[in-house]
Amino acid sequence: MMRTTWLPNKIIITTLFILTSTLLLSKKTIAASEWETQSQPPGLTLHLKSQQTPVPLNQMHQWEIEVISSQGTPVENADITVTGGMPEHDHGLATAPRVSGQPGEGKYLLEGLRFHMPGEWKLDFVIMIDNKRYQVEHSFSL
Repeated sequence: MMRTTWLPNKIIITTLFILTSTLLLSKKTIAASEWETQSQPPGLTLHLKSQQTPVPLNQMHQWEIEVISSQGTPVENADITVTGGMPEHDHGLATAPRVSGQPGEGKYLLEGLRFHMPGEWKLDFVIMIDNKRYQVEHSFSL
């Protein structure tokens, strides 16, 4: 008699655990709008922040890029280009984003981003400072 009561309860608890875990993991992936990543060769840290939270799908938006040296100081006058796409789908970005200005103190504005579908995305940053080239690959899920 006890066994028949226990089995349905176990199924309900297991189902609730799986659903809750799935929802929490999904929300964490979608809600991310701020990241930090390192350059190659080492020497720079990029702080990336979407102007909208969560990062929107199929909508033009901007990101703030903050470039910090290995000494912890903001990097001024960097030339930054951005390309990217969805590696699993073998296509690039639907737009041509560009870094349009420098708000100051090592911060730059990336304009013209639009991610047209959910999935794994990658942005490639090339940062030129005094004829030295740094690269940053940033992968994320939407």
